[in-house]
Amino acid sequence: MFGAACASSGAGGRKVEITQNDDGCAPTSIAVTPGEKLNLVVKNDSDSDTYEVEGIDGTKLEEFVVHKGTTRSAGYTVPDGAGTHKMKCYVPAGPSTIIELVAGGASTTGSPGAAPSAASGSPAASKTAEGGDAAGTSVAVTLADYSVTVDKTSVAAGKIRFIATNVSGEHTHELYLLKTKPDGTFDKLGEVEAIEPQKGGSMVLALPPGAYQLACLIAIGEAGSTVDHYQQGMYSVFTVR
Repeated sequence: MFGAACASSGAGGRKVEITQNDDGCAPTSIAVTPGEKLNLVVKNDSDSDTYEVEGIDGTKLEEFVVHKGTTRSAGYTVPDGAGTHKMKCYVPAGPSTIIELVAGGASTTGSPGAAPSAASGSPAASKTAEGGDAAGTSVAVTLADYSVTVDKTSVAAGKIRFIATNVSGEHTHELYLLKTKPDGTFDKLGEVEAIEPQKGGSMVLALPPGAYQLACLIAIGEAGSTVDHYQQGMYSVFTVR
């Protein structure tokens, strides 16, 4: 199965193959040329996982999903000038790999990458998943190093506003809303990305009853992190009744 992803600015460019398996994604470093157009061809060879791919730390690649046994392509145009541009290839609350596109001889180590170009917490902040922007229930979510704390662990189904605050003094965090599936894996329903220290953001989602997690999925190498935040225990169980 072959499909086109939303990001297509580099369609028709040099073919770059990326493979996803049960342990993560490969390769982790790709040599590119400033201004080069790439055709990213991503194949999911895992046994059971649905992977997501997106640009991070300022890389402008729109998120797309690759289901088990499928291949998707996405275009990407490398910015002018030397630098390292990062993509995140991951299963929500599962394996996560940072792939670096290295342009013009830039080092792949010793640098956290470019700072996000968007305002802290802005990609999903105050964004409604299913129409309207009002919510009958608000849930305050505190992000710390490395924990997620909520002021309510259970709420009634309907539109819910999640208000995230990063109380860390030095680390960037993010907030993902994950729905727990019967097989124990997760579907990602919403996110507030790149919340800098002492900043915040919010999202409104219309949720049916079920089991969920509120989590930070920042991986090693993302936003300068040296640890995987989810593996450090940065999630909280949440119920919609």
